[in-house]
Amino acid sequence: MVEEAPAIAPLAGTQDRRAGGEVQRILAAALERQNRGDAQGAIDFYVRALELRPDLPDPYNNIAVLLKGMRRLPAAVACLRRAVQFAPASASLWSNLGNMLWMSLDFDRAGAAFRRALDLEPTRPETHHNLGLLQFSRGDYQLAIESYDRALALAPGNTLILWDRALALLASGDLARGFAAYDTRFDLNDPSMQFDLNLKAVRSIPLPMWQGEDVRGKTLFVYAEQGLGDTIQFARFLPLVAQHGARIVFDCQPELVRLMSNLRGVAELRPQFQANPLPAADFHLPLMSLPSRLGTTLANLPNTTPYLSAPLAVVGPSVPRPPGTRLAIGIVWAGRPHHSNDHNRSMTLEHFFPLAELPGVALYSLQMGARAADIGAASAAPLVCDLRPQIQDFADTARLIQQLDLVIGVDTSVVHLAGALGRAAFVLLPYTPDWRWLGRREDSPWYPTLRLFRQQAPNDWPGVVARVHDWIAAMLLRG
Repeated sequence: MVEEAPAIAPLAGTQDRRAGGEVQRILAAALERQNRGDAQGAIDFYVRALELRPDLPDPYNNIAVLLKGMRRLPAAVACLRRAVQFAPASASLWSNLGNMLWMSLDFDRAGAAFRRALDLEPTRPETHHNLGLLQFSRGDYQLAIESYDRALALAPGNTLILWDRALALLASGDLARGFAAYDTRFDLNDPSMQFDLNLKAVRSIPLPMWQGEDVRGKTLFVYAEQGLGDTIQFARFLPLVAQHGARIVFDCQPELVRLMSNLRGVAELRPQFQANPLPAADFHLPLMSLPSRLGTTLANLPNTTPYLSAPLAVVGPSVPRPPGTRLAIGIVWAGRPHHSNDHNRSMTLEHFFPLAELPGVALYSLQMGARAADIGAASAAPLVCDLRPQIQDFADTARLIQQLDLVIGVDTSVVHLAGALGRAAFVLLPYTPDWRWLGRREDSPWYPTLRLFRQQAPNDWPGVVARVHDWIAAMLLRG
């Protein structure tokens, strides 16, 4: 999201100079607190300024920006509506209003605000960028790319625009150009990006970055860079590089080490810690840059599964099956809370309750993290068997998935794991899903055993679950 940086316009037309000077001092104090991250302190000062001058648009704008960071979107939208009342000719305020409406999933009104901003100032690159974000959210990927191109013509080399353009290319299925542009992430400097610290240090690693040159007899250091699901999804490319003759040293998240221990082509597997010494290697590369170096397209995407398997063990976790169980279904309803889109991609445990009504269906929770406590909070123990006590890492989760008939979950690492294991899974997607699920299709070229259930309107989880319910009911009828 692109919003105007905090700014305070000089006061004009003040009758009482002392009152005007007081307002300016209050606004300066507010801005100082905003710049050092004291959101509530800044809001308090902005409110004091508005008590003296309620017709000033800038404090409302800056309060809205702060409220957005606090996830108080209705109040942020209301503040910006007040701001444009006092400055109706401000393209930046209309663009910011569009952003807050976009984040609130009010796409029609967001589009109207962006059009108003462009009518006022057609050459603002920020507004074209913001319009592209809205078009991406609506699944209009080609229109989004065109808006990003217009923004780049006005602001050449802007890394945030280049990044969003790369995501739109990927979501449109243009993997060749999308992955070629994906390296833009190395140069992003946006606090809203939740990438691993390793990614921010990519340019400073004292090894040549692999660009796809001959690696026969060479050692390539590859490291996980983003989420656990990303690592599971992109691990498929490591055996392909090994086939080119490279010796691969792979750093991955500690939770994945046992799972990855039998991944073909990895000569040395290391748990990823910031204090790890750099291995002896000829080249380095973040994991998610491998597709661009290998010339990956939709036509040649490696999607043979399983490419991961649970390591063998004499004793491991087990799924209890009560008498009469016809379908043992693992469920996951929430991802990492700090994910930038988690408020859209995660759902509530209660949304799964209609599935418990189906005769012969037994539900098992594979949910980890803080949201696993939802079972107790929702008094759902009679409906959902909690498998969390048996799970230490993803090797355990893999063993459990292999004993289940089906996995149903939102876009998290668990559905990626089910796909990598070649197990059946239903993926429940928000109206605006991540780029990797592409657009308007019910299958995934990444995972042949996954089926996608998409929201038909923003926030429509009940509609998604109703379609899943009908699908499973039909499965039970077929026997």
